[in-house]
Amino acid sequence: MSETVLPGITPARTPVLGLPDPGEKVPALALPTTALYVGTLALFVAEAYGVLAGGWSHWLTVPMGAAVTFLMFSVLHEATHHAISTNTRLNNAFGHLSVPFVTGYTSFPVVKFIHIEHHRNTNEPMSVDPDNWTSAGPTWQHPLRWATIDLWYLVFYLRRIKDRPRPEAAAAVAILAAVVSGAAVLMTSGYAAEVVWLYLVPQRIGLVVLAWWFDYLPHHGLTTTQRENKYQATRIRVGGESWMTPLFVYQNYHLVHHLHPSVPFYRYVRAWRRNEQAYLDRNAAISTWFGRSLSPSEYRTWRRLTDDLGPTPGRASAQRPVFHPLRVRSIDPLTHDSKLVTFDVPSDLAHEYRYVQGQHITLRAVIDGHDVRRSYSIVAPVSARTLSVAVKEVPGGVFSTYVNHELRADDILDVMSPTGRFHLALDPEANRTYVAVAAGSGITPLMSIISTTLETEPNSTFTLIYGNRTPETTMFGAELAGLAGERLTVHHVLSRRPDAGLTGRVTAELVSELAPADVDAWFLCGPQALVDSVKDTIDGCVLTEVFHTEPSQVDIGIDIESQVMVSLDGVESTFSLRSAGDTILDAAIQQGLEPPYSCAGGACGTCRAKVLLGRAVMDQNHALDEDEIERGYILTCQAHPVSEELRIDYDG
Repeated sequence: MSETVLPGITPARTPVLGLPDPGEKVPALALPTTALYVGTLALFVAEAYGVLAGGWSHWLTVPMGAAVTFLMFSVLHEATHHAISTNTRLNNAFGHLSVPFVTGYTSFPVVKFIHIEHHRNTNEPMSVDPDNWTSAGPTWQHPLRWATIDLWYLVFYLRRIKDRPRPEAAAAVAILAAVVSGAAVLMTSGYAAEVVWLYLVPQRIGLVVLAWWFDYLPHHGLTTTQRENKYQATRIRVGGESWMTPLFVYQNYHLVHHLHPSVPFYRYVRAWRRNEQAYLDRNAAISTWFGRSLSPSEYRTWRRLTDDLGPTPGRASAQRPVFHPLRVRSIDPLTHDSKLVTFDVPSDLAHEYRYVQGQHITLRAVIDGHDVRRSYSIVAPVSARTLSVAVKEVPGGVFSTYVNHELRADDILDVMSPTGRFHLALDPEANRTYVAVAAGSGITPLMSIISTTLETEPNSTFTLIYGNRTPETTMFGAELAGLAGERLTVHHVLSRRPDAGLTGRVTAELVSELAPADVDAWFLCGPQALVDSVKDTIDGCVLTEVFHTEPSQVDIGIDIESQVMVSLDGVESTFSLRSAGDTILDAAIQQGLEPPYSCAGGACGTCRAKVLLGRAVMDQNHALDEDEIERGYILTCQAHPVSEELRIDYDG
């Protein structure tokens, strides 16, 4: 792959200090919260009809009423933290409209005061943290405490009523008196059953679930207070997230709420994933849904093995490669200027590093203060399940020089999971004729392709035309000699040793002479000039991979300012970019994003993204086929926007 270095790349990321920016703001109106209110109100109307007129079974209406209490509290909770709207009156209106369905005998300001006291004094004694009522006392009491949480809130508030603003206290007393007297009138007037089954019983069950889910599960067993360490005062609860997150209105990510109270509930997961490493570096409290505590390192392993967040906004989509730190198992010489590097892959990452013949991995290291990345083809056959790459030193090549002279066994490198489409689907019943043309280190993907194909298709044959300077500079010369035989023919073409093998350089004419008459598929890998010259003279199925490209920029004939929206790991970022300016990849990096990339020359395909809206043009393309382009994919390292609005998705 290319040895191009992106200019202006800063060193490895700087540790985040203080509280990480969640990257999520309060909207003008939180539409999901509004929809939650409207839907819950409709549910209450249905429940009321079932109890008062429909004659529905209590086994149906009571769960409906409990759900009303639980869901309306989610709206009330959002209003308490000013997370529904930037308009204070509108935000507070939701609080006033939702509180009757949760604790109808008090007011929104009272609920807000009590809840904020919990945030200020998390995990303090229940005399100052009202929610600690749910975890205090022996275990057998906890369900009873959950069922009486609102009564404790009343006691908590009455103890402080003298210090509260007089209008608030007066309103609280008036509402309590009115509700109690109104309920008494209804119950003594023949409507006791309706009051009990429409409100009292469902509300009590809903409060039990609320106290258990919003208070007990996020905090029980944690003794660190909010003042001591906010990352250890409450936890996130992972596992079963495809059902648990929507079922419990995102409160399995309760830690995010305590860190960033104004973030709307439906953006908790996005905020977590945006700053996951920063939270883990601060030893955030984490447990599984069934209660097992996880250290940050255990969480990372757990997430690798069991990640059901999906593409929004969890971990990088399975369609997009990601980096993991891997240990170098061994470094072995191939020639005087090339090394074979083999990595240890932990068992919990083995599924991420399964590869297909012809694929490559990207290595990343900080060299002289710069983040440097290079792509190298996996050389082992698929059956070996060995992650090995061959790195040939390029004069002036930063990364290849580092590998050949400084990298040692047991060092750690960031290694991207395999990617690339330089391969064909194999069929054990097939009887095919393949030809591969390579020059220099262009042999590296072909080593895996040839050996895997010969193993998988016992009736197929391969012809390799391989150009080098001398036998001594020929990578994998001995290995190819061992593979050569009836089904593999190897033609070495040497430019500086006329006494050994074919003389000169690999040309289109020479390929025509050496190749069989009928070829089912061609594999071309080498410098762009070689690949282009051979490709122009052959027909049929041709796969190419260019490991060195010449920079070029197409005159697109337009220069407009485009609003570019980039979706990465489920998080959307928007910035302005002119058509004649930087590539989309360069601009995204300058915005502080971390999109995937490697060669930056349009050869490896690592920076591929899908255009969802608008248009972009590429300077060059050596990685995408026509079908991918028709489906809207671009190489962002080569792409420029040519529409006033452009939306792309790296996870698409």
